[in-house]
Order: sequence, then C-alpha cells, then structure tokens
Amino acid sequence: MGQRPLPPRASSRCQRQQERPPPQGSRRRGGLGASGAGLLALLVPLWLCAAEGCSAQLYNLSLAVDEGLPADTLVGDIRAGLPPGDVQPGGFFLSEGSGESAVLADFHVQPDTGIIRTARRLDRERRAHYSFVAATLRGEMVQVEIAVSDVNDHPPRFPRDSLRLNVSELSPPGTAFRLPGARDPDAGSFGTQGYTLLAEGQEEAPPLFQLRYGSPPEPLDLLLLRRLDRERADSHRLVIEAWDGGSPRLSGRLQVEIRVLDENDNAPAFSQSEYRARVREDAAPGTAVCRLLATDPDLGANGEVRYLINRRQSDPAAYFAVEERTGLLRVNRPLDREARALHRVIVQARDGGAEPEVGSALVSIAVLDVNDNSPAIRVLYLTEGGGARLSEAARPGDYVARVSVSDPDEAGDGLGLTLQGGDGTFALRPGGAAGLYFLCVEGPLDRESRDLYELRLAATDAGSPPLSAHETLLFRILDINDQPPAFSQPSYRAAVSEAASPGTTVLRLSASDADEPGSPNAQVRYALEAAPGPAGEPSGLELFHIDPLSGVISTRRGLDREREAALELRVVARDLGEPPLSASCLVSVRVEDANDNEPVFEQQVYNCSLAEHAGPGHCLLQMVSALNSKGNWLAFNT
Repeated sequence: MGQRPLPPRASSRCQRQQERPPPQGSRRRGGLGASGAGLLALLVPLWLCAAEGCSAQLYNLSLAVDEGLPADTLVGDIRAGLPPGDVQPGGFFLSEGSGESAVLADFHVQPDTGIIRTARRLDRERRAHYSFVAATLRGEMVQVEIAVSDVNDHPPRFPRDSLRLNVSELSPPGTAFRLPGARDPDAGSFGTQGYTLLAEGQEEAPPLFQLRYGSPPEPLDLLLLRRLDRERADSHRLVIEAWDGGSPRLSGRLQVEIRVLDENDNAPAFSQSEYRARVREDAAPGTAVCRLLATDPDLGANGEVRYLINRRQSDPAAYFAVEERTGLLRVNRPLDREARALHRVIVQARDGGAEPEVGSALVSIAVLDVNDNSPAIRVLYLTEGGGARLSEAARPGDYVARVSVSDPDEAGDGLGLTLQGGDGTFALRPGGAAGLYFLCVEGPLDRESRDLYELRLAATDAGSPPLSAHETLLFRILDINDQPPAFSQPSYRAAVSEAASPGTTVLRLSASDADEPGSPNAQVRYALEAAPGPAGEPSGLELFHIDPLSGVISTRRGLDREREAALELRVVARDLGEPPLSASCLVSVRVEDANDNEPVFEQQVYNCSLAEHAGPGHCLLQMVSALNSKGNWLAFNT
C-alpha cells in the first residue's frame, strides 16, 4: 500500500482530462444510489475541466488482499492514497456505475470514509486484479489498484482420475509412455511442481517404472526400466501423485493401470524332458503308446500347442505318429523288434504364434519281442554307385550284390535262400559263411534287348510252420555305346534341277541308334564326305551341304548339268558316345537338265549355189546347230 502524487503535466484541467479520461458511474455505499451515480457523472468532468489555471491532482493507491478470505474482510482505506493531513469532507465518489461492475460486486466501498471491504470471498483464478477511480469534492482523484494475492487453494488435478496403458511385454527398457500432466490454476510456486510415483501394485525390486519430467514439469513420461513379463504379472497398478509448492503442499493423484500385452516369448514346455514307453512288436497301427503334455503360458494363438515328430532327426521311416492336438503317440506302421529294439522319437510342441516357438522332448520306446519273426534279407549292392544299376558291359562272374539272411528267432538255423526271375542271367553263389550269399552275373547282358530285370529273393526258416521273407530287386541295365547308327537303307537316290537356287532341299536322311534314347550314345550327327571329281570339276562338298542335326541335304550353290550330270555323295552318321561309333551310306544325285543354253550354228556364214532348173523340194543347203541342253528340239526359221 502506498501513495504517489502525479505531477501535473498541463495547467489546464481539460488537458488533464484528456490525459486520463475520467471514468463515469455512480457511487453507492454498499452500492451508490442512482442519484449519486448521476451526480458523479456530472461532477467528475467538471472537476477535471475546471477553470484554467487550476490543476487537479491524481494519486495512486495500490492494495492487495488474499483470495479466499471471508466477506467483510478489510482491504484498505482510500484516504491512504491522499497526502498526509489532507482531510476530505464529503467523502468520495467512485468511477464505477451501478451496472455489472466487478468492483461493486466483489467489494463494499464506504463513500464517507473510503474504507474498502470484501463483499464476498475472492477467487484469484476468476479475477486477479481490480481497478477504479475515487474522486473528492475538491477534484482530487485516487487511482485504486487492488491485486488479489494467490493462496494455495487448488491442488494439482489430472484431466482424469485413472487411465489404462497397453504395453507389450517385448517393449525394451527405456521406452517412454506419455502421460497427461496435472493442471493447477494457482500461480508460481503454488502451481504444479513435480510428480512422485507412490506405489506399484506389486513390490518390485528393482522397480519397473520411473517418472520423467522437466521444469516446468511437462511433459510427463513414464519410463520402462526393465522388460515386462506377462506370465509373471499381466498388469501393474501405479499411483502418480502431482504436488505443488504450497505449505502444506497440496496434491492430486492419477491411477495408472498397465496392461501387459502378450507376445510369443515363451516356447511350449513338456511336463518331462524324456518319456519312456514300451510296445509289443505285433502292435497294430493306431495302437496308443503314450501321451505327451506340453504347456505354453502365452495367450491366444501364442499359447495354442500342436505336436509333431521331428522327422529330420528321428523316426524318418514314420513308425510312429502323434496326434496334433492331444499329443497322443501311436504306432503308425508295423514294428520289428529284431530290426530295431529301441526307437528314439523326438516330439516337438509348436505354438501358434506368427513366428512359432518350439519345445521338444525325447520319447524312448522299447519294442517287446513276441517271437514271431520271419527271416530278414539284407542286400548290399556291389555295383558302381552302390545301387541297383548295372552296366551292360558286365561279364559273367561279376559280383552284383551281397545278400545276407538272418532270423533272430530261436529257429534261426537252417535258413535257405532262393533266386527267382532273371531267366538265368543272374545266379546266387554261397559266400562261405552261414546266411551269406553273392548275386552274380551268369549270362551276357544287352540293354537293347532287355533293360530291366526283376529278381525276387525268398528266404525260408526251419520253423514249424516255416516263415519266409521275400525281397524284390529291380536291376536297371545301363547303356554303353555299343550300337552304331544305322541308315534305313544302304544307298539313296535323289534328283535336283540344275536351275535350283542355293539352299534347295535335295534329300532328308535319317539314321537311328539303338542305344538308350536321349543319351549321347543315341544322339546322331551327320556329315558329308566326297572324293573330288575329275580335274577341274567341283566336288560334292562344294555343291551340297548337310544339316548335322536334321540330315537334310541341300544345294550349296548353283548346279550345271552340262558340267556334272551326276554326283556321288558319302554321308556319315556318327553318335556322341565315347568312343563315337559311325555308319555311312552313298547318295547318288542326278542333276536334271533345264533349258539354260541357246542353239549354236557350226559356222556363221553359209554359201550355196542353185541350178535354175531345180525343182521344188530340191535340197540346196544343210545347216547344223548344236544344243547342250538335253532333250530339247530345234526349230529353224528363215
């Protein structure tokens, strides 16, 4: 609160009125009446525009009052704005009218004494400043400024009481989630100063979350400190408190629920790492062996488990199968304890995620003997490449396969092995040990006559009744280049006009090769071979060309029957085997005449004499003309 007289800026009160336009209105005590307001509207201009030479005085008075105080609280005295000792009879007139005046609505001003009191509780957040002018009857005016001082009467408040955040459990540490900040209408230090993370739904050590904010405390971020695990806790409840700088300080709270979104971060886990089971070797396909159980704590498709057998690492022959949904392991095909007494099957459990996780377990299955085994035949191929493929160049006596026969039953002695099929081309010979035999070539092989042999081995034990086993062998005979190409006939004849243009087709030859179709041994290429003709005469190679793939013979250039009426060509067909084989044939080409030569007289001038008495038909001259073209008639004209 203070006073400060303003020095006059002009001698004219009217000029001072222009410097500060006088407010108009009415005064009232606890509200000035309408008559007082009208009087003030007339007097204030008169005071300001009084006789020239008089100077009105304008003083400032600054007051302050805390918000929230009860009505009738003393604010100040207008007289404090006047010079000391200046007693003003008649009171004060206010510049506020009787309309919607904030000053008159919120304050009581006693016009006689100048005492200002509150008319109701003030709210700085609604209005922080009031201003009006009070005038005396002598023309002195006091500019009254009332500032409403802020008190900490509002706590920080969030836009809502609670919110929910969805956070993936794969969110990396350091991920920030923006939260709505708290709002406090109080000013300065009474506004929002900071935030505190009060509590989490579950005590975590170390904590999972941390708050981050600046100064002023916006924006507000919730930081993830450690990776979440939905399988341990699918939600977290946080309480965030916003506090101001008052004393005591006020606060507001925000309830935050963190919902942890499931990700496919868990592989299915079996109830045990290894299962053990037993099954009889005569168990029919479909017989249940054991049931496996795997669980996945993930949600939805990420937790749906399907079972399958890892065929790449176990049971490639598919002796067992597992039900995809139930995990029930069953026999899939007949078992043989003597062939394999113990099966180790790796069963996988795969979830339904977009990138599925996989767990595995080992199932050890012991096959129980029921003593009902037939003899077993085992074949080891001794051919080049180790398969049932045999070159037709194999000679009698060559070993083809090693055959062993065994029977794990007690009646395994006395096993016999016989060979069926082959028409005597193959034979079994004892190998010098019990149950050991060699399959040998017995007769010549010719792939062109027979390229596949089906042999059947039959083993019989000495049991009662005897049991037998059979093994079928399919031997494919491999081709060698033992067949040369063959023309359909030893020689060919063709005719072509001497007027034929270069490239004219004369003849198409074809040679076949009995070796394996499609192999190099059966692929035929053609070539021309011709001895040169008489001196100066062109050879067949100069006149003709043969396509090496199609065997088409065509003219290479123009022909002249008058020089060469017939030509002999030798065509060679050669395969692509190693070494290559070939065959040849003769082609006789007759060049047909074309009318391509003019007649020629033996001499250019003929002289003759004729007797005057020669009769009609008398021959007086004989002319001779030569024509190279064969078979054409000459006509003479005079």
